[in-house]
Amino acid sequence: DSFSAPGAGKNPVFLAKVIARKVLALLVSSDEEDVTQTGEMILILKDVVLGISLGVLTISILIFLDHRGVVHFQSAHDFRNTAFQLLSDPETMANIEESSDLKFMTIAEYESKRKEIDGVLEKKAHHEEILKKRTEEVEAKKKEVEGIKDEYEKLLGNPLLQLNSYCGSCSWTGKMTCDGRVQFLKDKYNTRPIAAKLNAMEHESCIKK
Repeated sequence: DSFSAPGAGKNPVFLAKVIARKVLALLVSSDEEDVTQTGEMILILKDVVLGISLGVLTISILIFLDHRGVVHFQSAHDFRNTAFQLLSDPETMANIEESSDLKFMTIAEYESKRKEIDGVLEKKAHHEEILKKRTEEVEAKKKEVEGIKDEYEKLLGNPLLQLNSYCGSCSWTGKMTCDGRVQFLKDKYNTRPIAAKLNAMEHESCIKK
């Protein structure tokens, strides 16, 4: 037996407890090492990000001060000129616009486009207002037509007027039909349809037998 603990050969439960404690101790020490390594990596990444941010900020401030003439750094001056040249190149701008899915334009171009859009919106609102008025007029005309239709049907069924006996295809006089006579009165004298039919029915030939 390789275990020298008292009672180890006689007590398997004690032996299992000892092995379990050893394994647990190894796992805990491994986890602590991983946590320590992870914390160190996070601190390193923070330092790298902070350093890059400060570097970019410092370069930006130097370029701004050089542009304003407060300080003069030849490298910053050269960098700024190179950047302006690249942004002035149509091919470079086209590539940037394509990759960023954006459209760069001058203030004058932007104002022109903005005025054009505002003008279109105003025209759209104006046309919508006209369409609304026309729709209301159509609805009013429909109601007027419905009223006239009801009145016409009442007159048509009036036995005294006998409009249901009107014969439009019959001959009024000569080659003129009764419908032709009605149309003539409407065109020449602006006579109402019912009044024109009643006028044509003064000839018995326009009345159905």
